Amino acid sequence: MTTESSRGKQRPNPIDRALGGWQPARVLMAANHLDFFTVLGDEALTAGDVASRCGTHPRSTRTLLNACVALGILEKEGDLYRNSAEARESLLRGKPGYIGDAIAHQDDMWQRWGKLHEAVRTNRPVVRDYTAIEQSEAHRNFILAMHNRAMRGASLLAESLDLSGRRQFFDAGGGPGTYSIFLVRRYPGLRAIVFDLPQTIEITKEIIADFGVADLVTTRSGDYFKDDFGQGNDVVLLSAILHSMGPERSQSLLLKAYDSLISGGLVVVHENLISDEGTSPLRAVLFSLNMLVNTGEGQSYSGTEVMSLMEAVGFIGPRVIPIPQSMGASLVISVKP
Repeated sequence: MTTESSRGKQRPNPIDRALGGWQPARVLMAANHLDFFTVLGDEALTAGDVASRCGTHPRSTRTLLNACVALGILEKEGDLYRNSAEARESLLRGKPGYIGDAIAHQDDMWQRWGKLHEAVRTNRPVVRDYTAIEQSEAHRNFILAMHNRAMRGASLLAESLDLSGRRQFFDAGGGPGTYSIFLVRRYPGLRAIVFDLPQTIEITKEIIADFGVADLVTTRSGDYFKDDFGQGNDVVLLSAILHSMGPERSQSLLLKAYDSLISGGLVVVHENLISDEGTSPLRAVLFSLNMLVNTGEGQSYSGTEVMSLMEAVGFIGPRVIPIPQSMGASLVISVKP
């Protein structure tokens, strides 16, 4: 029997909560795409001012700005709109905490997620036709999104991963190279090699130059499915790599890492791990669906699964090290005997 008091203790309806999530996200994506936040900067502007600078219609600009106010992203006083403290920190292009590229990447993913039902029916990635320009822009958004994300957690990773005395660090599929940059700055004597596809490495070089560490971080172009990882590595990092592929390919990359490492060398897998049951945390569960629509075979892995893959290629002593305050990221570390 349901009483008045028990009704007040009922959990929020999970269906309502799930169904209401897409509209606020879409508001943020649209305003970011139109550059509203950077245009506002540290100023207070009318909707007409914003529309004039962004090339949008005044009436609909006001409606979208009001939605941002309702979400707490912007503030409004009279007819003037200004960025909230959080927006000034995260949404202004050029600021250290900028995540606008990550939001643009989510915007790119929007069309694929709209076909999630097809991916579940076929167990294949959703195909989207891009023009050459769109493909180039989407790729750049993806790499810079990884940089945005890494900037929030690179110092935490560097604190959690002890590389004292290590000399050669190989960042396989290193994307923007952000983790390599933070690690060489933390550990004297460490040199890093960022390895990725040629079109990615062009972006990586820009970021390395921005940080002024070209003498400590070098790059190598290639394909980790086709090319080896070199020789003499003290450490091989696979950050946010395994989730894009199935267990068989993941094991093949771990074997390449094994072959490239000196005795006593470390392989480090950096991922947002999922529980052994596959039902938590929510971020990792949803990310498995993101890998489904984008890769077909990718998934979020549990720590147990990663450690088993490591042991299968000969690594010993695998262990999981959660990274504090990093929104669920962990390191799985193992040693080449």
